[in-house]
Amino acid sequence: MSKIIALDAGHGMNTAGKRCLKAIDANQTREWWLNDRIADMVQEGLADYDCRVLRVDDTTGARDVSLAARVRAANTAGADIYISVHHNAGICGGSGGGVSVHYYGAGKGDRQVKARKLYNAVITRNHLAGNRSQKIVPSSGLYVLKHTKMPAFLLENGFMDSQADTPVILTRAHAEATAQGIVDYLVAELELAGRVTAPVEDVTDKVVHLGDYYRAYTGKPVTLCAALTSLGINSTYAFRKRIAAANEIAGYIGTAAQNTYMYNLLKAGLLKRA
Repeated sequence: MSKIIALDAGHGMNTAGKRCLKAIDANQTREWWLNDRIADMVQEGLADYDCRVLRVDDTTGARDVSLAARVRAANTAGADIYISVHHNAGICGGSGGGVSVHYYGAGKGDRQVKARKLYNAVITRNHLAGNRSQKIVPSSGLYVLKHTKMPAFLLENGFMDSQADTPVILTRAHAEATAQGIVDYLVAELELAGRVTAPVEDVTDKVVHLGDYYRAYTGKPVTLCAALTSLGINSTYAFRKRIAAANEIAGYIGTAAQNTYMYNLLKAGLLKRA
């Protein structure tokens, strides 16, 4: 069975305070934008491998999805690993910085080993080792790392208030290198095989089920209803309620959070059919 990778871009577009230091970046680029650019590239890079990527954030950035909702989505889907993409702050215009990886626990153990492998894979690609004394960071208070049932890692990809890091992390080349490092790690850690392509029947305008799941929605960002309709799936409220029940979404009333969760499952090919 294909491995499931839970992935998120930390925060939301308008999360307070999460942006580059104005003295270094006049545009004060939002952290979410930097995070999402890398997460999108990771998702694109994994398209060549036999796995399913579940975005547990709001990929439009409009909402900062609660940490509890992100964890619940990953746990419900039975994800094999969780990667949360972030950028750091706290240097206040200094020249230090670099990448760090946070994991749940204290001291040495399997998750520390995995975290170090992720760190090494990323800096091998983006060369942003920096000068931080602690680069593999045990963390007991980070909600996502503590409450996920699978190994979870929070990757800080350089500092948004560093004279050294900020000009680098704003570049597309850095984002591409970082994303490739994450892909390299996931392919090795999960032993992902390349996808086998073969001629398939023309299924235009048909509903195609992969086992118990609806076919993944791969079009441009739209509403849940529009995505369902494009796949030929009944998008009425009554039927969406049945789909929600099949996916263990209790008390479905069509809220933005519920629809976003179902939409992300559909994009990952993990929305169970009613």
